[in-house]
Amino acid sequence: MEKMQFSAAHWTGFMDRTDFSAHRVLVVGAKSHAILLLRSVLGIVGVANIVHIEDGRRALEILRTEHFTAVFCDHRLDQASEKPFIVAARRSGGMANPMVPIFLLQERAQRRDVERARDMGATDVLTTPISPKTLLTKLQAATQTPRPFIVSNEFFGPDRRAKSRAAYNFGADRRKRAARKTRIDFTHT
Repeated sequence: MEKMQFSAAHWTGFMDRTDFSAHRVLVVGAKSHAILLLRSVLGIVGVANIVHIEDGRRALEILRTEHFTAVFCDHRLDQASEKPFIVAARRSGGMANPMVPIFLLQERAQRRDVERARDMGATDVLTTPISPKTLLTKLQAATQTPRPFIVSNEFFGPDRRAKSRAAYNFGADRRKRAARKTRIDFTHT
């Protein structure tokens, strides 16, 4: 079986001219198929500086001293710790950038998983397998047009509300119905 090789040039059909070569990304989680795939896709979209840390506590130490463009963490990372990684990265004192975009990697994410991640302060949830187009779109949105951050006693993270949409234009209603003619039978009254 022939092994297929893909490069960034292969994806130019949908890729913007954004240069991610100067970006620095932290990947947190044990080596797994999803993490290896993520690293490959990050390379495809042009991210040259990828730091991979398997231990969540070590990753938090690094986040205290070093700056990253984005952080990607595996959802299984939180199973062994008392405080979820995303909450610790956002709320622990001394973080170099507590507003860094944090993406949660999850297989078969359902609505409740996405809401839980959002409520912890995740920027977004990426389901595996990850396509280069999806990764590029989400990374561009988080770095070029970040959502405002909400800081309160109960929550610290990107605004959880959907983008505000333009108000409905109350112009002419195109769904007008033709008036129905009703037959009234006066003979049986």
